Amino acid sequence: MLHPLAPWLIAIALVAALGVLQWRVMHSLQLRRLAADCWALWCLARQQTAQVQQELAAVREAAKLGQTTARARAAAGNAVARQRLNEMLDDAPMAELPKDGFADTLPSRHFAPSTTFGLLQRSGSRAM
Repeated sequence: MLHPLAPWLIAIALVAALGVLQWRVMHSLQLRRLAADCWALWCLARQQTAQVQQELAAVREAAKLGQTTARARAAAGNAVARQRLNEMLDDAPMAELPKDGFADTLPSRHFAPSTTFGLLQRSGSRAM
């Protein structure tokens, strides 16, 4: 004679086994898709690297011959613009910290006095 809960326990075990099986199948499908995406990105990166190497070789050859192509001139122009920008950023004044070394941490003044931030703002202004 079987226990009265035996059919329920068997059903629960079967549902759990099916859940584990479904998770395993979905997980393996996801891993396969991820591997395919990674392979495609890796192939794209190889193509781009080869293209950059070919362009670099062409620019080096042009530099050896003393002939600058339109691409080489554009690249040189970008380098000059980058250098000018770096110089402008280096010459810009740096932000200074307050005298006590801490930034202002009080809430913004646009909060209504009835809000929590407004109450904090009012209590903070009385303490100062």
